Amino acid sequence: MAHVDRLSNVRVLVFGGTSGIGFAVANLVLSKGSQVIISGSKQAKVDDKVALLQSYYPSNPASNITGHAVDLLDTPNLEKNLTALFDTVTEQGQKKLDHIVFTAGDALTLPKVDNVTTESAMLGFKVRLQAPVIIGKLIHTGKYVTTAPSSSFTVTGGTNTKKPMKGWFMGASFGASIEGCMRGLAVDLAPVRVNMVQPGMIDTEILQKFFSQFPAETVEQMKLTHGLLGTIGEPSDVAEAYAWLMRDRNVTGTVAASDNGRLLKG
Repeated sequence: MAHVDRLSNVRVLVFGGTSGIGFAVANLVLSKGSQVIISGSKQAKVDDKVALLQSYYPSNPASNITGHAVDLLDTPNLEKNLTALFDTVTEQGQKKLDHIVFTAGDALTLPKVDNVTTESAMLGFKVRLQAPVIIGKLIHTGKYVTTAPSSSFTVTGGTNTKKPMKGWFMGASFGASIEGCMRGLAVDLAPVRVNMVQPGMIDTEILQKFFSQFPAETVEQMKLTHGLLGTIGEPSDVAEAYAWLMRDRNVTGTVAASDNGRLLKG
């Protein structure tokens, strides 16, 4: 029989879909005929990015791309706000999701060993761990996501978990926590599949803010020596890893690396 693209006519919710990797994932799946919902922290930015994506594909129905804001840093109201989002985008569970992609993150908080406190150590887990945990809980209800191997939840880690730079011990902790969470959720949410993408250095807005603290020549050297390829990845490159994990109904509990060979770099 003829091959059918498994990203056609499916419903995909992308957290962090207004910038960087998340926007690239939304762009990719929209190009394949998916119905895409993007989420970010500010409704004005969400609306701007929805309009931009609609302009890329003018022949697509406008309803194929929508967006809703949710503040993932509002920890006391996180479960209530995420539940309201899921109720809205699924019309109270009448239109279930097929895939959820989580690329959201806030400004990196990286306390050093000599000044870390119990409070500062926990800041980086608010968005990167607590939000996926509650999303996993909502998937488990069976109300919002089709309960089948055709459905997936994909989270985002990073190479600093396995090869941390100096001063990144908390960054390694964030990544390790979400990787462990992913594997546990793969067991608890089956047959819905749960996986993680491990990007290396990707040219996103967050990376540009990180680069801004260094001289230009230092930034160029970092790009050249980061991995094996003499460059850094683009969001559209790593988006392909998320697409694989959505399409392949036989993969769960897996880390897909799009890291420029960084772990092999001396």
